[in-house]
Parts: sequence; C-alpha cells; structure tokens
Amino acid sequence: MVTMTQIWFIAATVLLLAELLVTTFFMLPFAIGSFFAGLVSLVSDSQNIQLGTFVVFSIVGIYISIKIFGPKKNKSSESQNFNEGTNKYIGKSFISTAEIDPYTSISQHVFGDDWQVISIDQRIPADTVVEVQNVNGTKLEVQTKEG
Repeated sequence: MVTMTQIWFIAATVLLLAELLVTTFFMLPFAIGSFFAGLVSLVSDSQNIQLGTFVVFSIVGIYISIKIFGPKKNKSSESQNFNEGTNKYIGKSFISTAEIDPYTSISQHVFGDDWQVISIDQRIPADTVVEVQNVNGTKLEVQTKEG
C-alpha cells in the first residue's frame, strides 16, 4: 500500500525531473513544497497539515525564485525621457514630399522607413519643413516647424 509519505516524495521527484525538461524554474517551487510536505507526513498523518505545508513552501519557493531568477531592474538603463523605440522621432523634423492633410494620412518615406503621416491641425503644402509632434501607432502626427 502506498502511503502519503511516498506520494509526496514521488511527486517531488516527478516535479524535479519535469523541471529538468523545461527551460524555466517553473516546477522547482512545487517540487520543494512536495518535498517538505513529505517530511511533514513522516511526523503527522493529518492531510490538512501536509497540504498546508505544501502550499506554504510552494508560495515561499515561488517568491524566492521570482526574486532570484526574475527580471532585474537596472536603474542606469531606465530611460527618463522615453527616447526609445518610435518615440525617438518626436521633435525631429523632415521635409514633406507631398501635401499633408489633417483628415487623411498619406504614406511618406521618412527616417529610412515608410510612415503614414497626418497633420495635427491644418493642411500642409508639399516641400514644407514639418516637425513630429506625436507617434500614434504607425502614424506620425506632424505640424509645420513654425507651429
């Protein structure tokens, strides 16, 4: 007959072996919880205490694994003014090659890519210097350089 102690240790072994198959530390906290629940089952026959031990040690294992293996916050690499990605175009100027309308976007080759360009407030004639005010998805929202 299989006892609860054997079940907990078998579960811990299976979870530990499953941990070897995955690239993350997903199963490890549950293997640790099963192991400690197996140790408790040597002392107590109460399944409530065993289950509580499993839950507590699994939660502690999850917390520790997140703190050790989770994403690291590096203060020096955080951007304070969000000049990354498409936001780096905000404030930059270019010369429009076609008339820009506030109601309909047009396709223009800007900054090495094809962008949909739309005016914020007024119709802008071709060959006018415009400044990017906002990036909305794949659209550059522009207005004349003078304002």
